[in-house]
Amino acid sequence: MNIIDIKKNLQQLHEILKNHQSIETAWLEDLIELCEADDELALYRELNSKHMWGGAGSVANEALADNPGSEDWVWNAEIQQFRELMIELGQHLMQRGNAYPDISSWLLAFNNWNQSGQ
Repeated sequence: MNIIDIKKNLQQLHEILKNHQSIETAWLEDLIELCEADDELALYRELNSKHMWGGAGSVANEALADNPGSEDWVWNAEIQQFRELMIELGQHLMQRGNAYPDISSWLLAFNNWNQSGQ
């Protein structure tokens, strides 16, 4: 995964969270700007942070958000896509080493939820 792939991933996450009226969209916009600024050190610091992967209030925790009023099939499709994007990003960060401690737990949960169709 390179910076272009990460930027595309972040843009897709941004669109999903925008549809869900998440407050995390502004933070994701900042990360997209880091991709454009080619500030790899700052980008990876943020991608591998508590804000991205911590518990309540993290971007990862958006997978547990309530449906804001979308049709159920739309909501379910978007949440599944959100989890798939987060899995891609988390696997990339783990391959780089020194990953945020909660990433492995989120990846396990996201994979299990996607396989069970939740």
